[in-house]
Amino acid sequence: MGVLEKLKKEVVLDPLLKNQYETEMEIYNIAIYLKKIRKEKNLTQKDIAQKTGLTQQMVSKIESYNGNPSMESFVRYCNGIGISLLEVLSKYC
Repeated sequence: MGVLEKLKKEVVLDPLLKNQYETEMEIYNIAIYLKKIRKEKNLTQKDIAQKTGLTQQMVSKIESYNGNPSMESFVRYCNGIGISLLEVLSKYC
């Protein structure tokens, strides 16, 4: 059994790991969705940084789900691409 298959089996068998995995996947999907919206609007990460006051590094972290951005950063990012965080969350909740 390969490493991935073993990990998948552990996640399925352990409710805590399964919950953690599902939470991480939801956050990851939100990040991917935000990046998609930004690109559809022909905005760069630099554009979002300038519109929101976030650093370009923070914009990148939000889109790549790298780091731990605050809710304030998520709200500012969403405002920068012209959608509300509630709109994004309603898509996934």
